[in-house]
Amino acid sequence: MKNNRLGFLQHINRRGLLAGALALGLSAAQAVPAASQETVEDFYSDNTVTIYVGFGPGGGYDLYARLVSEFLGKHIPGNPEVIVENMPGAGGRTAIQFLYNVAAQDGTALSVPVQSMALDSLLNVLPGDLDARNFNAIGRITPEYELGMIWSNVGVTTLDEVKEKSVSFASTGAGSASSFVPRMLNDMVGTKFEVIQGYQGANAAMMALETGEVDGAMQGIAGMSASRPTWIPEGVVNVVWQLGLTPHELLPDVPAVGQLGDNDLDRQALRLVASAAEIGRSVITTPNVAEDRVEALRAAFNAMVSDPDFLAAAKERNHLIDTLSGEELQAKIEEQMNYPQEVIDRVKPYVVAQ
Repeated sequence: MKNNRLGFLQHINRRGLLAGALALGLSAAQAVPAASQETVEDFYSDNTVTIYVGFGPGGGYDLYARLVSEFLGKHIPGNPEVIVENMPGAGGRTAIQFLYNVAAQDGTALSVPVQSMALDSLLNVLPGDLDARNFNAIGRITPEYELGMIWSNVGVTTLDEVKEKSVSFASTGAGSASSFVPRMLNDMVGTKFEVIQGYQGANAAMMALETGEVDGAMQGIAGMSASRPTWIPEGVVNVVWQLGLTPHELLPDVPAVGQLGDNDLDRQALRLVASAAEIGRSVITTPNVAEDRVEALRAAFNAMVSDPDFLAAAKERNHLIDTLSGEELQAKIEEQMNYPQEVIDRVKPYVVAQ
């Protein structure tokens, strides 16, 4: 039917084409009220929800996405199946661009996004006009303090010691925090990190650390708690910095990047990149989703993070939980995109130019 219709339109005259287009436009306009009357429950009962993850399996983003996929559908009206699709690339940015520009904007496409998404948007490092404020925030599962860790036998236990001794550091790719944070620390604090790019995800970088291929690597505290819970308490690695505005309660004596810098501009620059910890491991959906579906997803998230079964699963898997509502997360994104231009200009060369 579709091909016959197209063939017909290709052969009618200009007046007929305009009339046909007008008729189609009226038909579409007339169909809107009927479509809008579909309930959220009816919509989701007929659809699958996909959570897109910008990194490979086994890393912190993936682990949290899979936890959410097990429980979120239970609380969404219509109880849809929720699946995870890994879409690694460009330090997590490939999935963000897909969600913004390609994915269906109907509430079926979610993401546990790279936590630097607001920073990336602010710096205009993504193609097109991606504005992180246009995403609909559904809720934060936990803040994520990315940790700079050095293997115990390297002989370096503090950040000050990295000012005296060169340390090779695994990076998941150009533009990722594992690349630009150690480079910023080199220039703004005086450390000697040698950044080695190209590892396919945090898990691959951590394996390189474990095998002695590199001296140091970065992974979030939530990811470490889930995948390597004994490494920090048993001294397998030494944590020399944490990417947060202030120290995490589990690591009160480790320098927070947001408190470092030798002058005010550098301190603000480091504070800007450290603010990504506040987004952490969150759930968002695309722009332009109908308001009633956004509200339903936010309510489902709130119900999920109070669900005893969800909390028991998180505890069993050593997943840290420290939630924000969708409204609170939306405010955090807005806040991160409100830095002075001189601070943006100080940070941008590290994130964009590799």
